[in-house]
Amino acid sequence: MSEQLSWLTGRIITSDMPRYAEVCTGWNSRIRHRPEVVVTPGDAADVQAAVRFAAELSLPVRVQSTGHGALAAAEGGLLLDTSALTGIRLDPVARTAEVGAGIRWQELLEAAHPYGLAGLSGSSGNLGVTGYALGGGSGWLARKHGLCSDSILAAEIVTANGRLRWVDTDREPELWQAVRGGGPNVGVITKLRLGLVTVPQVFAGATYWPIEDAAGVFALYRDWVAGTPLELTSALTFLQYPESPALPEPLRGRTLVALRGVYAGPESAAAEVLHPLRSRPGAVLDTFREMAYREIDTVTNDPVKPLPRTGYSTAVTELPAALVELAKPGESFVSVEARHVAGEGARLGAAGAEFLVFTMAVTPDETSVAEAGEFGRKVAQVCAPYRTGHNLMSFLLAPPEAGGLPEQVAAAFPAEYRERLAAVKAHYDPAGLFGGDRRLVQP
Repeated sequence: MSEQLSWLTGRIITSDMPRYAEVCTGWNSRIRHRPEVVVTPGDAADVQAAVRFAAELSLPVRVQSTGHGALAAAEGGLLLDTSALTGIRLDPVARTAEVGAGIRWQELLEAAHPYGLAGLSGSSGNLGVTGYALGGGSGWLARKHGLCSDSILAAEIVTANGRLRWVDTDREPELWQAVRGGGPNVGVITKLRLGLVTVPQVFAGATYWPIEDAAGVFALYRDWVAGTPLELTSALTFLQYPESPALPEPLRGRTLVALRGVYAGPESAAAEVLHPLRSRPGAVLDTFREMAYREIDTVTNDPVKPLPRTGYSTAVTELPAALVELAKPGESFVSVEARHVAGEGARLGAAGAEFLVFTMAVTPDETSVAEAGEFGRKVAQVCAPYRTGHNLMSFLLAPPEAGGLPEQVAAAFPAEYRERLAAVKAHYDPAGLFGGDRRLVQP
């Protein structure tokens, strides 16, 4: 097959090459793609050629940029690694950014910072901009400014027939709408044009308490959060930290409950809003401070290195009290987070949600996978009475049993939106070249 792809000299990776394992494993190292061949396109023309080649041989095509959103392993076929599609073109007057599919959030935030602008990023600068945006993306500015997918003004996309096109509200608007939260299931995105927002400074950080204080902190948070302004996006998070010198000393090797938050405004206003929680006695660490939005990574203290991960997520109308009983030392989780999304951050798949609840566990072996799966089922059970029935693609995590993943993806969207996605998929990719099974929107 590599001979047939000779026109992509230097852009082909096969299983006998050293880089194959690296490219086929992303942030979640539990997901290891095993394609017949990997193509790392250098520009949109390379993408077109690879897609046409795959279509001629009926090879399923999967797309990966940074590998953060992988939900299921690609077996066989062609994997397009778009990490080399870089480049940022900023228009500070129009407040827009045109970004290549391989750009990560930290790169865009750094470029936008001198102009007092920011994109609607996630909680880590290491995330890929394109994959996050295509999956919805409810980040730290979401309650005020909405989902990241809503900021997609235009997209450059290669469809299943190998054609390259720009789509927006005037040019093939149905295809444009499909990529704004529906995931990359209808083509390969090579560039996005995003709207930016004005964010000169934010007041952000986290306050941590011992897990023994979890019930009291939880009750206080649940009563307080409903009255907070849209400028504040916050989360209550239960965490089990490893003994790592990369972490602040008060966090090392401890199970904690934390208030995380970002206030898009001055410290004076933010401090008043956050005071009821931050003033609660017993905190072991408080990292809240005024910062540039490009420093947002410092809010979470989360690991970014590849690890085998398993998780569960759901959108809920309110926080169940039983959730706090599950998050205790020894249970199979690394983090359980309830992120407040009420406002502009609770649309598309998460319509009607007040919170997004998601768990994450490191699962290096089958025993830990089974334990994490059981923990996820417990969380699902206590959340069941409050679930909206929908979710965001960007918050789906690789479940222990991948067999139910297509149903999980399909259930992320309201029926009307799902039907529109299916119609666009049938029109632009009738043979199911992208994602194989049409129910599965690939990372």
